Amino acid sequence: EPRFTCNLFITKAADAYKVLKDIATVFRSMLYYIDGQVVPVIDAPSGPVYNFTAANVLNGSFSYESTGSKTRINQCIVTWIDPEANYKASPLIVEDRLNIAKTGKIISQDAVAMGATSEGQALRYGRWKLWTAANQREVVTFSTALNATFLVPGDIINIQDANRYAVR
Repeated sequence: EPRFTCNLFITKAADAYKVLKDIATVFRSMLYYIDGQVVPVIDAPSGPVYNFTAANVLNGSFSYESTGSKTRINQCIVTWIDPEANYKASPLIVEDRLNIAKTGKIISQDAVAMGATSEGQALRYGRWKLWTAANQREVVTFSTALNATFLVPGDIINIQDANRYAVR
């Protein structure tokens, strides 16, 4: 089957930007507004475009923060449109059973697979949500100068922080 399909029937008026953001979730994308244009950025593997070190960061410091373990989901209830149920919204439970067994608790989140009429696409969407929660667990904050003005949301960067692990 195709990796992404979208079958939509929009029945009521809504904010155009919100509708576009919802449609962008079909192909695991986010939208941002830059230079008078709305631009999608897909969540797909790519290489780093810039390196940050203490030399090109203001005050030479990085601030690290972890996502809380209580917010990392291990179960996702994905709502999708089931053609075999007369195109009614149907829930699909996608779980990280190893994490549930390890932690002894279920941290659930509801999600909508916008425009998905395939259980396979809904399953892939749920797995992506679980993978994101399990693997994107750290946020780094820093300030830089004009040398990084070309960066846009979704760009991959390298951070080389000798102070983090006391290694050059």
